[in-house]
Amino acid sequence: MMKNQSKFNEWNSYLRNPHGFTLIEIILAIILLGIIGIFSTQFITSISQSAQQTTSQKGLVDDAKLAMEYILREVRVASENNNDITYSSSATSTSITFDKFNGYTVDTNATAINYSWNSTTKALTRTSGSVTTTLATQVNSFTIVESPAVDSDFYVFTITLQGPNSENFTLQSGVRPRSTTI
Repeated sequence: MMKNQSKFNEWNSYLRNPHGFTLIEIILAIILLGIIGIFSTQFITSISQSAQQTTSQKGLVDDAKLAMEYILREVRVASENNNDITYSSSATSTSITFDKFNGYTVDTNATAINYSWNSTTKALTRTSGSVTTTLATQVNSFTIVESPAVDSDFYVFTITLQGPNSENFTLQSGVRPRSTTI
């Protein structure tokens, strides 16, 4: 029993050392805390940058999806009488103009609806009457192709967007205008 008591006293006296920590112990603790802090900061910074990039990419693609859906819905109700749909598509500008059967509650205009894009502004816009609305920005290209392989009245739309780090996102969809004769 005495042997264990003496070991305890020896250990206890070491803990009650009135001199405190040595300078080497303090320096080692500061160095270790600094290393842990550097790695933690780098980790948190990379997570924050990744989240910010993902958010901006999602916003960009969401805007383009909404623009594509808007185009498809309106072309679907476009009048195909007397070739009312006209479009032009090139590397620097694209536009499509058409008349609809009916206007919407929000936009009662049913004639000369125009969607256009040019490489200078990189914006996809919709013009109805005298009102022009920007639907999507950072659009690198917008193309319209009439696909005779599917049907002579089937239009394929492609929107290519440029993300914040120069990455490209492409959305593509097709639509056939409704016929007045069923």
